[in-house]
This record gives sequence, structure tokens and C-alpha cells, in this order.
Amino acid sequence: MTTSAAEPAGRRPWGSLDRAQIVTAALDLARREGLAALTIRRLAAETGASRMALYRHVPDKEALLEMVANAIADHEIIPEEARHGPWSRRLRHLAHGMRGQAVRYPGLADLIMTRGNHGPGGLRLAETILDILADAGLGEDATARFYLIFVDIVLGRAHRETHGDPTTPQRNAALFAAAESDDDVPRLRALTPRLRTVTPGDVFDAELDMLVLAVEAAAR
Repeated sequence: MTTSAAEPAGRRPWGSLDRAQIVTAALDLARREGLAALTIRRLAAETGASRMALYRHVPDKEALLEMVANAIADHEIIPEEARHGPWSRRLRHLAHGMRGQAVRYPGLADLIMTRGNHGPGGLRLAETILDILADAGLGEDATARFYLIFVDIVLGRAHRETHGDPTTPQRNAALFAAAESDDDVPRLRALTPRLRTVTPGDVFDAELDMLVLAVEAAAR
């Protein structure tokens, strides 16, 4: 069998690549290597298509990153548990869904923090957060304020976990070791064994606890 010059061996036929296939391949690459690995050239290799075939659907890397962020927000971030039940439980499930996907896709938190996500998926996610806060009984001003606080807590936590978390036992190992031999810091020395057991997940849950209490207080 011969292969035409227009379709090198191993390359898919022209016109056989659609947007859904591009999204699937981009998400798979982003999970494996992070959003920094997403380029038109790399995605062409992943799909077995030419770069020109990709350009028909995605004009540049900026559009590619927006497409991926939107797909994650549209299909993967909002868990089913965040759609039903008491508002506080829905808010917690949504927060964990957002944090989980930010960890699953390295670079996602950075992308959203620096560029935002204004595609249909990003808009739907924002609407979901606002709906949950409104169901808590907040007025419009408080809903707007706590929406931003929620986003700050979730994205901030995800960003710290990928770039250096000041709450981890590893980060504080030298501090804890010094405290064990210093009589001038008795409280720190006494609490060091407990501090070593606190995980980033524990910190995140405590942050959400404080947020829920603040929302409840504002709704009274």
C-alpha cells in the first residue's frame, strides 16, 4: 500500500479530526504532563494530525488553553453532590471538586488565576457557586463578596499545593526540630507532634468550616 504525499504514513486523513477529539487528546495530555505541555505541535503529535488540521479548530495556544479550561469546568469540576441537598454540603462538595481538578491538571489553578475562565463552562461554574450562596439566604452584596472569598480560598489552596504549601509538615520540619530543643517556646514544642499530623486536606476543610460559619452569620 502506498501513502500519498499529502498524508504521510501514520498521519490521520485530512478532515477526520473534530473538536471533540482535540479536547479529549488535550485533556489527556494535560493530566499526564500539565497545561504547560499543551502546544499545537505537541497536540498534533498526540492526535496523529498535522498542525494545519489543528489550526482549523484551534487558532493558537491561547485558544487551546481556553478550550481545555472550559472543558474541565463544563464536564469535570461540578460533582453530582454539589447539585442537590443543603447549601453547605453542596458548597463543600463543589470546593473539593474544584481543588481536585486543579491538582489533577497541573497548571489549571495558575491559568484561572492569571487569565480567568469566561467560556460556557466557566460561566456555569460561577453561576453554580452563586446559586449555592444565594440558597444560604445571603443578600446580593454578601453573595458577591462570599463568591470571591470562595474562589480565593479554593484556587489559593490549589496554587499553594502545587507551588509550595507553607502548612505542610515537610515545609515546617526545620521549625519543628528547632522547637523540640528550645525551652523558650513551650507551647510550640508541646504542639509540634500534633502540627506534624495536620495535612493540607485538614487545612482546606478548616478553611471551608470557617467560610460556612461566616456565611451562616451573614445570613442571619
